[in-house]
Amino acid sequence: MNPLYLLRYHEEMNEMAVDAQLNFGDDEDASHGEIWSCSSSPLDSSLVITCRSANDGTVATSSAQTETALWRIPETAMREDAIDFYPDEIDYDNDKAEELTKSMSKVCDFDLGPGRVTDMQWNPACIPNCNDYDESPSIGKVTGANLITVQSRNREVCFTTFDVGTSCATHLDQVNLQIPDTRGLMPNPPKASWDPHNHHLCAVTLGTDIAIMDMRTPAKLTNGLRSCHRFGVTDLDYNPNKPNVLSSSGQDGLIKFWDLRFTASYNDENNGNTSSSSWARQSPLRTVRGGHTHWATCVKYNAFHDQLILSGGTDSIVNLWRISSISSAPLIDLVGDSADDDFTPIDDENSHAENPAAESFDNIAEDADSVGTDGGNAPDVRVTKMEMREAIYDLTWSAADPWLFVTLAYDGNVVLNHVPSKEKYKILL
Repeated sequence: MNPLYLLRYHEEMNEMAVDAQLNFGDDEDASHGEIWSCSSSPLDSSLVITCRSANDGTVATSSAQTETALWRIPETAMREDAIDFYPDEIDYDNDKAEELTKSMSKVCDFDLGPGRVTDMQWNPACIPNCNDYDESPSIGKVTGANLITVQSRNREVCFTTFDVGTSCATHLDQVNLQIPDTRGLMPNPPKASWDPHNHHLCAVTLGTDIAIMDMRTPAKLTNGLRSCHRFGVTDLDYNPNKPNVLSSSGQDGLIKFWDLRFTASYNDENNGNTSSSSWARQSPLRTVRGGHTHWATCVKYNAFHDQLILSGGTDSIVNLWRISSISSAPLIDLVGDSADDDFTPIDDENSHAENPAAESFDNIAEDADSVGTDGGNAPDVRVTKMEMREAIYDLTWSAADPWLFVTLAYDGNVVLNHVPSKEKYKILL
């Protein structure tokens, strides 16, 4: 049995606790394996989509049978009473464990066929945002696709669009993209990011490349970026406040930022076969080195202040960066930062000595134009780093509080952290 856990953060006590252990239905089907991905619905907080193995095997092969479904969390688990802590020594046979254990009800299935769903992204137009207030007519009123799923099938990426409601999911369209063969390297699990400034565009990873999908066109694939990261792109995220800026992380241990106004068109000469791509190679706006000594697995923009960016890696490190020089609101009053600031400049003269792995990866000419040490009037720095016991599996910013973020490690540890007060005041004052 592989349940979901519903966590709650208590702001006054600065503590997290488990509100409920969520099982899949009442039958306790032991034939299902691990959960590979999940995503909460912005339309209804009690709805969650999961992809899990349809058998008792836990190996995520490209031909594995999967179950992708929409589930409803029971009202008894979505309580608003005082926080109830989840002790480490809890006995699952006692009454307390039974009180925490809840069963979800299946709303509907997604007909996706074999292949692991590695990412799910909701249309930003249906995600409530404090900047939209109540006058925005688009919130909760999206016409057409409001969800995309990305599947991994051998050396293909299956890109599927859905119109998901509170009681059903309508399959709209599907396109298969071939991953170019790069020196025989196995591709990373594909990831996607929906453009918050143009709800018809979505970026998808294709091995070492990034493809830009336009859901208004029949072929979907329109343009992209080639050879973004040596060995493969692991994650990407659009800048929520500044159009045409995309961040990416890779197996080379680097974080890069791209200007999507300089992508190259894709010539559909061979019936949409991406192996014949004629994408031109582009140079990034910025390259962030020195943060990871192994793969950089994930990167996330702060939805409120796009100067702040999180990155996590298989080296068990979570980095909080301030990338002000290419943000929508550069900090121009930081020239006089005193020497006692606990900040690490990006790509300083010692960064390669501290990060030999990154130096060995970093032999591509385009990386010469990386972030400078002085940063001018708006320095780009690593604000802080946090080390966990295992590789970083995922991380995210709070949707309500711009100064909170949560990280998940491979061993199942979930850690909540705050942006340092010193950095917070630099942004606000």
